[in-house]
Amino acid sequence: MNIELEEKYSPQQVAAFIRLIDPNFPDPSEEQSLIISIKSNPLEPAVVIAGAGSGKTETMASRVVYLVANGFDRPDQILGLTFTRKAAGELNLRIRKRLGQLLKGMEKAHIAANNAPFEPPFKSLDTAVTTYHSYAGRILSEHSIRLGIDADSQPMGEAALWMMANRIVRNWDEAGYTNESSIKTIIEDLMGLTSQALEHQVSGDAIIEQDNKLLAELNRMSGPSNEGVRKAALTAVQRSGLVAMMERFLEERRTSGQLSFDDQISLAARIAQNFPDVGALERSKYPVVLLDEYQDTSHSQVRLLSTLFSHGHAVTAVGDPCQSIYTWRGAAAGTIGAFNNYFPKNDGSTGAKQYNLSRTYRNDISILEVANVISEGVRTSDGVEVLPLSARIGAGKGELTCGIYENLEAEGLAIAEYFKPLWLENEVLRKDPGKKPRTFAVLVRKKSQIAVIQEALTAADIPSEVLGLGGLIHVPEVADIVSILKVINSPDAGGALMRHLTGPRINLGARDIAALGKFSRSRAVGEGSDSRSLVRNIIEGNPLSTDNDDIVMGSLIDALDEISSANAHDFSQAGFARLTQFSSDLRRLRSRASGSITDLILEIERYLNLEAEVALREEGIHGRRHLDRFLDEASKFARSGGSLNNFIQWLDVASDEEGGLKAGSAEVDDRVVQILTIHMSKGAEWDVVAIPGLAKKVFPSESSKSPENWVFNERFIPFELRSDAHVVPQLNLSQVTSNSDANKVLDAYKDLCADYRMSEEIRLGYVAVTRAKTHLFCSTSYWGEGVKPLEPSSLYRAIELVAQQSGRVIDELTPPAADARNPQEDVEVSALWPRDPLGAKRSTFDASVEKVRSAQQLNLDAESADDQVMKSWLEDAQAIIAESAEGFGASQVVPRPTRMSPSSIIAMKKDPESFALNIRRPMPRARDEYSSRGTAFHLWVEQHLRGNSIFDDEDFDLLQPIEEDRTLEELKATWLASEWANRNAHKVEVPFETVIAGTLVRGRIDAIYKTEQGFEVVDWKTGSKVLDEDSAIQLAIYRLAWANLAGIPVENVSAAFHYVPTGVTDRRTNLMNQAQLIALLG
Repeated sequence: MNIELEEKYSPQQVAAFIRLIDPNFPDPSEEQSLIISIKSNPLEPAVVIAGAGSGKTETMASRVVYLVANGFDRPDQILGLTFTRKAAGELNLRIRKRLGQLLKGMEKAHIAANNAPFEPPFKSLDTAVTTYHSYAGRILSEHSIRLGIDADSQPMGEAALWMMANRIVRNWDEAGYTNESSIKTIIEDLMGLTSQALEHQVSGDAIIEQDNKLLAELNRMSGPSNEGVRKAALTAVQRSGLVAMMERFLEERRTSGQLSFDDQISLAARIAQNFPDVGALERSKYPVVLLDEYQDTSHSQVRLLSTLFSHGHAVTAVGDPCQSIYTWRGAAAGTIGAFNNYFPKNDGSTGAKQYNLSRTYRNDISILEVANVISEGVRTSDGVEVLPLSARIGAGKGELTCGIYENLEAEGLAIAEYFKPLWLENEVLRKDPGKKPRTFAVLVRKKSQIAVIQEALTAADIPSEVLGLGGLIHVPEVADIVSILKVINSPDAGGALMRHLTGPRINLGARDIAALGKFSRSRAVGEGSDSRSLVRNIIEGNPLSTDNDDIVMGSLIDALDEISSANAHDFSQAGFARLTQFSSDLRRLRSRASGSITDLILEIERYLNLEAEVALREEGIHGRRHLDRFLDEASKFARSGGSLNNFIQWLDVASDEEGGLKAGSAEVDDRVVQILTIHMSKGAEWDVVAIPGLAKKVFPSESSKSPENWVFNERFIPFELRSDAHVVPQLNLSQVTSNSDANKVLDAYKDLCADYRMSEEIRLGYVAVTRAKTHLFCSTSYWGEGVKPLEPSSLYRAIELVAQQSGRVIDELTPPAADARNPQEDVEVSALWPRDPLGAKRSTFDASVEKVRSAQQLNLDAESADDQVMKSWLEDAQAIIAESAEGFGASQVVPRPTRMSPSSIIAMKKDPESFALNIRRPMPRARDEYSSRGTAFHLWVEQHLRGNSIFDDEDFDLLQPIEEDRTLEELKATWLASEWANRNAHKVEVPFETVIAGTLVRGRIDAIYKTEQGFEVVDWKTGSKVLDEDSAIQLAIYRLAWANLAGIPVENVSAAFHYVPTGVTDRRTNLMNQAQLIALLG
C-alpha cells in the first residue's frame, strides 16, 4: 500500500488531455473512475466484476494511462495478462494509443499555458502486456535450470500433443493392461487425465489410492451387483491402468523438451512455489499487475500468480463470473469469489473489497433484459455479487424475436428470412462512407446444426462462413476433400468412397454401383455374393452403413485399381468410362500421399474443380474462404510433423469436440454471415445474432448429464484430489451397505454433477445473447432426429418471456402430444438417381449453353447502337467481361497476418505479391540437404556455446542455405577460428515475442554478447553472400526485441550478421529504429 502517493491528475483531467487530441474521447463513468483513481482504488489487491460489453479493456487501459500520467509507474512496469494474443494485442494498442494521445495533449496544454518547451513525463510507450501462457513460458525459460530441465522450446500445440498421445496408446504393451474403451476414447482419457493431474498437482499414486478406496467401498457392498456399481468399478480400474501411461506421457515431454501449455504453467507454478526469490524479482519488476478474464484462469495459473504477487501487491483482477464457460478446459471453479483468499490485502488497506462495471456499451435494451433474466440464477453462484447489466445512455430499444418451428430445416429457413432484409440493407450502407455495414452471426451449440443453416442461407443468396476446424468439416467443399483424403489413406473408407461415387463428379447410378460391387466381390469372395446390398444401402439413405461391411467396401476400393479388367458389359458405357478415369486419377492422387498434406489437398482441389465451383457459387475470391481456412489448418498440422493418417484422425477429433478446440478469437467480418460455436464467439460481438436449437437436452446440452463425473469417466481425477474440492460435488458411500443402495447413491451423484455442469450451460446462454448488439433471433423446433418431440428449453422460455413484453414471438404451431412420433419417421423420400446436380435448371442451362455456342462472335468495341436499350446491353456486356477479367486477373487484397516472424516480414518487404499468395495458399518450405546442414550447424553452435540444444526448426531464419562446397565440418572449423568462438556468449538461442504496430513478431536470436556499450546480437549465416538492406530488417527486429527483454535503451544494442564460410562479421549501423519498423508494419 502506497499511502504517500499523491494524485496530480484525476481520471477526468487525464481524459481532458486526451480529448485535446481526440475530441470524441469521453470522460470515464462513475464506475470507471472508482477503478482508475488511486484515491478510491489504491495500489493494493482489487477485484473488478465487469459485465459483458462494459468497457473493461478501455478501463484497464485508462488505469495504466492514469498511473503513468501521475508518475506512479512506467508503462513497462505494469504487467498486463490476458488469454489470447488478439486480446493482448488489442490492449497493448489501446494503451499505446492513449499514451501517445496523452503526451500530445499534455504538450498542447503546456504550451498553451506556459509558452515554454515541454518536458514529457515519460518517453517510452513500451508496455508489458502479454498472454498468461507467454508469461509462464518466460518464467520457465529463465528459471527452468533450477528444476534440472531445459524449456526453451515453443510449447506443443493440441495437434502435436494428440499425436504423441496417439503413438503412446497404440504402442502400449505393458503386461496385464486392459481397457474396454476404443482407442480413440483411451487417447482422449489419457490427455484429459494428464491435463487434470498437472492442473491440480496430483501424482499418479494419489489417483490410484483414491480409485482403490472407491473399489474397497464398492467391494464391501452386499447383495447382487448391478450395472451402475459395475460401471463405477470398471472406471476406477481403467483409470488406475492409465496412470503408468500418463507418467510415460509426461516423462517423454520432459525429457524431449516438448512441453505442452499445461506443462509450462504447472512447472512455472512449481518454480514460483519452490524459489521465493523469483517472486521477489517479479514484484520489483512489475509494481502493478492487471489480470484480464480472471474467471477463466486455471488452478495452476492462480497458484503461479498468487505465489509471485502475494503480500498485498497491487494486483487487479478483472472478470465476469457469468462468462465462466471453460471449466471443461481446466478453468478453476469460483476463482473470482476466492480472489481475496489468494491475494489478501494488507492490514490497513482502504480499497473496496469489490469494484463493478455494470453499464454495457454493447447491447440494446431488449437484449439486456434477456441477458439479465438468463444470468439471474448464476449471478451469485461464485460467492460474489454480480450486478445486473444496465443500458448505456442513448441505447436503442433493440429488436428481439423468438420462435418455435417444426424442425431444424424450418429454423434455418426462418433465420435466412430474418436476415434477408437486413442483409439487403447492408448493400446500401456499404455505399455510404459515413456508415458501417451490419455484422451477422449464427451461434450454434451443436456443430451438426451448421450444414442445415448454411444451406438455408445459401438458398437465400446470403454468403456465409463457418469458423473453426470442427465446423469446417461440415462445409460441402471441405467434406468432399476429406472424403478423398480418406479414400486415399485407407482401403476401408467405404462411406467416403460412396460419397464420391454418387456425388456430382462421378455420379454413378444403381446399375453401375451394383456392377462395381459384383466385380469387387468376385475378386474377394466369389460370384455368389449379394452385390445388391450396396444399392440397398444407397436407396435406404444410409450409404455410411456400408462402412460396417469392411470386406465388401475394402475390396471395392482396391477393385478400382483393376477396373480395366472388369466386364465392361456389366456397366453402363458412361459409368465404366468414369470409373476407369477415376481409377487413374486415384492412382495419381495416391502417388502424392507421401508428400506434404497441403500439396495433396491442393491436388485434390484441382481434381474436384473446387476453385471453379466456389467461384461460380459466390462471386470473387471470398467464395474459397473455407478452402483457404482448411489449408491453413492442414499447414499447421503438417508443421507438427503429422502424417496423413494422423491428420484424418485429428479431423475426427476436431469434428467430435462440441465445445471446440482451443481456437483463437473470432475475427468479425461484415462481408458474410459467420457461423460458429458459442464457445468460439466469446470476446466478439455482432450487430445481428441468431441462436438456433434452444430445445431441451440440446441447449442446455444433454452432454451436461455427466461429463465431469469422475465415477464414470476415466479422464477426470477423483474430485477429492482437486484444488477446488470444496466446490465440486463429492461422493459419499460411507452410510451405504448394499449394491442396490449404492446404485441409488451413484445415480443421485450423477444428478449433482449434472446440476453443477448445468450452471455452465446457463452461463453459455448468457454469453450467446450478449454477443448481439441490436438484433437477436432465438429459435427452437419440436422435431429433431429422434422419434419423440422436443420441448423448448428453459433458456428458450426465459427469452420468450422477455420477447412477449419487449419483442416478437412466432409460435404458430400446435405443440405435439407427449406421445406423438416424428412425422418424418414414415415419410418415404424418393428421388431420381443418378442425381442431376442442376435438377430442374438442367434444360434451361443446356439451352443457354447451346445459345452461346451457336451465337456469332461480336467485337463489342466496334459495335454501336442508336437504340438506348441496345446501347445499355452493350455497356453491360463490356462491364461483365471487365469484371470477370478483374476477378481472375486483378490483384486481390489479402489481410496481413497478426503474427509474423522476422523472415516473413522481410519476404513481405521484398515481394508483397508473392508473400500474399503464400498466405492465401500456404506451401511447405522445401528443405534440401544444404539447408538441413545449416540447421545442423545452428544446433552445433548452440551446443558448443552452452552445451545443450532444444529448439524448433521453424524458428530458424534460414534466408541463405548453406553453400554446396561447404561441408558441416568445414563450417565448424571456420567458426572455431573466428572471433566468436573464444568469447563467452551472454545468451544463446533466445526466444522472443514483441508487438510492432499491432503485429506479434516471434523469433529467436542466435547469440547475444556483452559489449562496453551494452550488448551485441549476432545471427549466424551459413552462406557467404552479403545480405541486402531488406535482410537487415531481421537485425533491427532482434535488436529491438533484446532491448525490450533486457529493459535497456535500443541504442545500447548493436547487431551483426556473421558469415561463417568467410569468417566476416557484418555490423550494420543504419538499422531501422522502432518508429520505422512501426511504419513498415503499420
